Amino acid sequence: MRKRHVFIAAAIVVILLWMVSFFSPEGAIRRYMVLHLHPISAFTSKMTDMGRYDLQYGHLYDVSGYSARTTRDALSVFYVKKKGPFWYVSSVGSAP
Repeated sequence: MRKRHVFIAAAIVVILLWMVSFFSPEGAIRRYMVLHLHPISAFTSKMTDMGRYDLQYGHLYDVSGYSARTTRDALSVFYVKKKGPFWYVSSVGSAP
């Protein structure tokens, strides 16, 4: 019975953290990393708001410490957009 309560509590914490990640641009980037199987990078990468906004792509963020698993290329440029109160990653790539 105790294991069941611990499992339910852990599941609730994970769900709440996932829901909170929609309300900040850094949270959206971290959620993207976790969903693309980089959970450690999601917590160790440094994110910097570059202060630029593009009408098509959104807000520009520079992220250090994240790379693609398949190509091993560093993906340091993230664009995030806001739709209502929710943030999401609109584009990811490497800087020229």
